[in-house]
Amino acid sequence: MKKQKEMSTITRVALYVRVSGEEQKVKGLSLEAQQERLEEYAKSQGWIITGIYVDAAKTARKNMHKRLEFQRMMESVKRNEVDILLFCRLDRWFRSVADYYKVMDVLNAHNCEWKTVDEEYDTTTANGRLYINVKLSIAQNEADICGERIDVVFDSKIEHGTVVSGSCPFGYRVNSEKRLEICREEAEIVRDAFNHYESSVSQRGTVKYIRETYGVNWCDMTFRRMLQETLYTGIYDRSGRRNENFAPPIITSQQFNRVQDLLKRNARFAPSGKVYIFTSVLVCAECGHKMVGYKSADFYYYRCNQHFQRGRCTHNHSAREDRIESYLLENVAIEFKKRYEEIEKEMQEAKKRTSNSRHEKAALKNKLLKLKELYVNDLISIEEYKKDYEIYTAALKNIQEPEVKKTYLDIEKNKKLLSGDFVDLYKKMSRNKKQTFWRKILREIKVDNNHKITEIYF
Repeated sequence: MKKQKEMSTITRVALYVRVSGEEQKVKGLSLEAQQERLEEYAKSQGWIITGIYVDAAKTARKNMHKRLEFQRMMESVKRNEVDILLFCRLDRWFRSVADYYKVMDVLNAHNCEWKTVDEEYDTTTANGRLYINVKLSIAQNEADICGERIDVVFDSKIEHGTVVSGSCPFGYRVNSEKRLEICREEAEIVRDAFNHYESSVSQRGTVKYIRETYGVNWCDMTFRRMLQETLYTGIYDRSGRRNENFAPPIITSQQFNRVQDLLKRNARFAPSGKVYIFTSVLVCAECGHKMVGYKSADFYYYRCNQHFQRGRCTHNHSAREDRIESYLLENVAIEFKKRYEEIEKEMQEAKKRTSNSRHEKAALKNKLLKLKELYVNDLISIEEYKKDYEIYTAALKNIQEPEVKKTYLDIEKNKKLLSGDFVDLYKKMSRNKKQTFWRKILREIKVDNNHKITEIYF
C-alpha cells in the first residue's frame, strides 16, 4: 500500500473541522476560518480534497463516537479512500491520549497519515511521539479544568433556581430573571393531559385527545417524556443536580407518582392488534416474571415464557383468561376490603412520621436562626457559634423523610368503585377498557402452575 502511494502522483486528503464554542470563534478557530486555511493548504500541496467533515458545537472532551462527522470520516479511511487527514491543530482532533491511539491503530491499518497546518509534529521519532503525548495531555487537562468550571457555574445556577439554557418544558417560560414561570394556557393543557392519561392509561389516546381538543400536536415519545418530567412538580433532577424548589409546580407530586406507577405497568398492544386484559399484571408465581398472552381457538391464554422459550421455569401450563377474570370478579372486592384498613393504617402512620420529621427540621432551623442572632448581637463568640452550628447542621442532615410505602392505588376511588355493583358495568366494557380497569386497581396477580391465583397486590 505504501509503495503504491509513493508511486502515485495523486494524494487524497480529507479535511476535518471542529468548533465547540464562542471562545474558539474569538480565537480565530471558527468553522469558516478553519475550512478556508485547510483548503488553501491542500491546494498549495496539489492534493485532491475527497471530503470536508465539519463537527459544529462538538466538544473534544466527549466520546468521539458522538462526533458524527468524525465517524463518517473514519469510515472513509476504512474504505481506503483517504491518504491524509488534515486539520488545523491537534486539539481540533483530540483532547485525549487514549482516543488518539485508538484512531492511530485504524490509520496505520489503512496506510493513512495525518497533518496539522498550524503546528509541526514528527511521529517517526521517540521524541516526536513524546511531544504529541505531552500536547494531548495538556489539552485534555485544559478541557477538564474548563469542564470543572462549567460544572461549578451550572451547580450555582440550579441551586439558585436559574435556568441553564433558554429551553424549557411545555407549560413554562423563562422570565426576565432567568427563572421558570408558569405559562397559564399551556399549564392547563399539561394538567388536562396528566388527568386524561391517569383516567385512560393510554398515551396514544391522550395525545389524540389533546390534539383534537387544543390543536397541540405531540408525538408519543414527546408525551412520554412529559409524563416523566419532574420539573412539572417543581423539582429539578438532572445530571446529579437536584433542587426541590426549582420552579412553581404545575401538577402535584402525588399525581406525578401515580402516573409513574401507571407508566411502569402500562402494557402495549400486541402487533396482531389483540388486547390481552391482564398483560403486565399477571405474574408467574414460580419465577416472578410477567406472563405473556396468546390466543388459541376461542380463548385467550397466558403462559410463562421463562419456561416455554428459555426452559428456566417449571411453570409449564397456560392460564385461561376467562377463568382468571371470573375469579377476580367474585373475589377482588373481598380481597380489597381485607387490605383497605391495613393500607389506610399504613398511610396514616407514614403521614405521622413525615409530620414528625418536618417538625424536627423546623425546630432545628429555628435554632440555627436564633444562634445566628446571638452571634450577630455579640452574645456568643465565633468559636461557640461554629461549635453549635456544626451540631445543628449535622442533626439536620441526619433527619431523613420517612419512605412512604407505595399502595399503587387511590384507595378512596377504588373503595367506592368496588363497593358498588361494578360487575354489571364491567361486563359491558370493551377489552381495552377492561385492561385499563384492572391496571388501575391491581399492581400484580400471581398465578401458579395449577392455575391457582396465589396472591393479589393492589
